[in-house]
Amino acid sequence: MFFFIFVLTTFTALSSYVYIRGLQALPPVLLYKIIYSIIFFSGLASFFLRMFLGDSIREKIAVLLSAVGFTWIVALVYFAILLVALDLIRAANGMFDIYPEWIKENYQKSKLILFAGSSAVVLLLLVLGNIRFNNPAVTEYNIETTKQLPGGELKIVLASDIHLSSYINKKDLQKYVSLINRQKGDVVMLAGDIADRDPHPLYSQKMNEELSQLSAPYGVFAITGNHEFYGGKREEIYKLIESSGIIFLRDSAHLVANSFYVVGRDDRSNRKRAHLSEIMADIDKSLPVLLMDHQPSNLEEAMHAGADLQMSGHTHNGQFWPGNLIVSAMFELPYGHLKKSETNYIVTSGLGLWGPKYRIGTKSEVVVINLKQLPASTGTAAAKPAAAESAETTATESAAAKAATGRASSAAGK
Repeated sequence: MFFFIFVLTTFTALSSYVYIRGLQALPPVLLYKIIYSIIFFSGLASFFLRMFLGDSIREKIAVLLSAVGFTWIVALVYFAILLVALDLIRAANGMFDIYPEWIKENYQKSKLILFAGSSAVVLLLLVLGNIRFNNPAVTEYNIETTKQLPGGELKIVLASDIHLSSYINKKDLQKYVSLINRQKGDVVMLAGDIADRDPHPLYSQKMNEELSQLSAPYGVFAITGNHEFYGGKREEIYKLIESSGIIFLRDSAHLVANSFYVVGRDDRSNRKRAHLSEIMADIDKSLPVLLMDHQPSNLEEAMHAGADLQMSGHTHNGQFWPGNLIVSAMFELPYGHLKKSETNYIVTSGLGLWGPKYRIGTKSEVVVINLKQLPASTGTAAAKPAAAESAETTATESAAAKAATGRASSAAGK
């Protein structure tokens, strides 16, 4: 509830500021102001209707409200940033008289040109941001351990924050599943926020059919995120995920092929979730311990509990600039790789996102973690994040490739 109140207050203030300054930039023609007002408030109303109604309405209407409302909100933020910059210049002119004569003589015309120019800049950002969202990257990290691994190495494919809904739908999921499977990981990790809020679109579109296509020799694992808690129907979401053959972990550990552990925490939205030390109390820590915890908070907890690798999402790396600056102030590790003592941490910016389908200054991604076993004589393990990123297409995987990557449930210890 606090989140929604914050969003409502913030965007009401931003909207008032942008709307008034936009009116001032237009010529004194009533028709122009009426058209501008209709466009402005239609976008704003679409956002708030989508926020409060969620996926409880017809899917086509929800998709339309999402496309209009979420796009308008991103545009609103960038219009506000540009207007603040222009108002600072105007304040400087009031003190130092820095405007050239042409602007002073054509002040109303100058405002109209700036209005058009700002609109063009925001439109360009939206187009580029949508292209970036629709073309997820593959980000790769190389991490080393002295613990034994099956075959000496383990390829982990990590995806988080898919946010399945009427907006990020089955068609999007098909692309994501294809992208994940093409990485040919030994194990797949889904680190929370698989669904956005309401399970209805997941069931109506039979998204479990696509989720069941995820494949890895040692299995596919998932945990909860904060968004599964928002709609009040999280058990229905969990049931659908589990019906896809995915191993769903809530404050539990799973021994895989007698070789390594996958530990999954319930999201910290559950204030009664178990302490990590309790979850890991009975596991053999001579084996590699791979931990998923959706929100990258209290990183020391994984270190003290003896996890070798923690994988998280949640932050979206701010989703679009300047959001990345905000999450950088909120989290010790908002994105990327960090090592504390013998524990490595990877935080992904997410494959899907919440709300607007734009990535500006951030990226949608699948993460590949190459966990490699060091020879015993080399001593302390090292971590080497490889800043390797490759552009990946999201075309649907061919039938032949699907057959080659069938799920080996027995290897996952199912």
